[in-house]
Amino acid sequence: MAGIPKSQKTISLFMLAMMNTAVVVGLEGLPEIGGFGLSLISYYAIFTLVYFLPVGLVAAELGVGFPGEGGVYRWVKEAIGERMAFLAIWCQWLQILVWYPTVLAVCAVSLAYVFSPTLGENAWFVLLISLSVFWFATIINFRGIHESGWITSFLLIVGTLLPVFAAIGIAGWWLLDGRESAIPLNSSDIIPNISSVGQFVGALAIFSFLSGLEVNSVHFRNTKNPQRDIPISLLISGVLVLGVSILGALSVAVLVPVESIDLASGTLQVFEKVFNVLGINWLLPVIAGCALLGMAGHIMIWVIGPTESLRVAAKDGLIPETFQKMTKGGAPKNIMLLQAAIVSLICFLGVLINLNTVFYVLTVISAQIYLVMYALMFVSVIVLRFKKPNIKRSFRIPCGKTGLWLVAGTGFLTSVLGICFMFVPPEMKEVAISAAWFTRTTLVAFAVVIIVPFILYKNL
Repeated sequence: MAGIPKSQKTISLFMLAMMNTAVVVGLEGLPEIGGFGLSLISYYAIFTLVYFLPVGLVAAELGVGFPGEGGVYRWVKEAIGERMAFLAIWCQWLQILVWYPTVLAVCAVSLAYVFSPTLGENAWFVLLISLSVFWFATIINFRGIHESGWITSFLLIVGTLLPVFAAIGIAGWWLLDGRESAIPLNSSDIIPNISSVGQFVGALAIFSFLSGLEVNSVHFRNTKNPQRDIPISLLISGVLVLGVSILGALSVAVLVPVESIDLASGTLQVFEKVFNVLGINWLLPVIAGCALLGMAGHIMIWVIGPTESLRVAAKDGLIPETFQKMTKGGAPKNIMLLQAAIVSLICFLGVLINLNTVFYVLTVISAQIYLVMYALMFVSVIVLRFKKPNIKRSFRIPCGKTGLWLVAGTGFLTSVLGICFMFVPPEMKEVAISAAWFTRTTLVAFAVVIIVPFILYKNL
């Protein structure tokens, strides 16, 4: 491997699976989903079939067929052209800029629990910690994906998987000990009680927490055996994502009443409640510290993924040449610095607004933008199957062309419907927002996001 940049060192199957898991799984989504109670099982089952599974199957086929630079950008470019590829990577990158402040707020709240939970209510404390974590993640990623990948894997295990498994165990003990659940646990409660569109819309946030499997596609070329490692890693991470998400959210729901769930600290509320009962409050700062590490790892894997695709777009002349500049570790330095500056600005703006409201609105806008990219990805896999049939694909979506149309078509339709439904205000007690303001905000934000890349295309 001598002479190969650090970023180009081989990524093991284990590391790729952990990176795939880390890019999807985070503690920030568990409280929001936990608010749906036992019905979240049905919601996850539905969204897995119509969205998560199609994303995984499509990412696997495109990843092994086109494992070179660019990821989603390259796939869309090969299929339907450079302009739409620019829109796809623009949406992927911009949605993550919008999402960062929400997960950074969870980091801040987690750290607050190490010292005093009330610190999490201080907007300036949240801002300081958010900026510190993000800039730290950015600097670490300057060393390249090989080094940051191992750090991410470690942080995922210690800071996300272990706390979630602990929360699951605690919830199980709570119930077996004969204590009262905060949600009904009747089998009939698994079926969602949708009496209005607004209730269903709230569940669409699951889109955001089942997204990201394609992000690490920019690193597929660094695997030792892409044809074997890519599909297997996606399978492993898929199982972990669903297990952690469903059982972790149910743990929150069982122990924390819906009306008391805080979207930024809900997972830690589980530990706080049980530790108070057992008289072991001294353990809470330890768990909070682990949660902070887990969220930092979650952020770290996102910091570099979309920026790598933007670097390839810079090579094609779609954005200024300066964004091609790399660190010694092979990371796109200037893009990452620009990203950090924009995220810092968004965080500054967020200190003046209700955190729960900001959390949800940003989650919705982020999901809408992301679904545009996924719609383009689903179209691309169909086009490329017919346009470039001779490309070697060691993994294909099962059942031939019928399976292709069924999987990609379902994913495309789900993405489009998801975008449309998300303009409808949710019915969530913890989100204090007027219907008119919500709809106007999301419509304007979505329109701007879609129009801007066509204006900027080859004009920067």
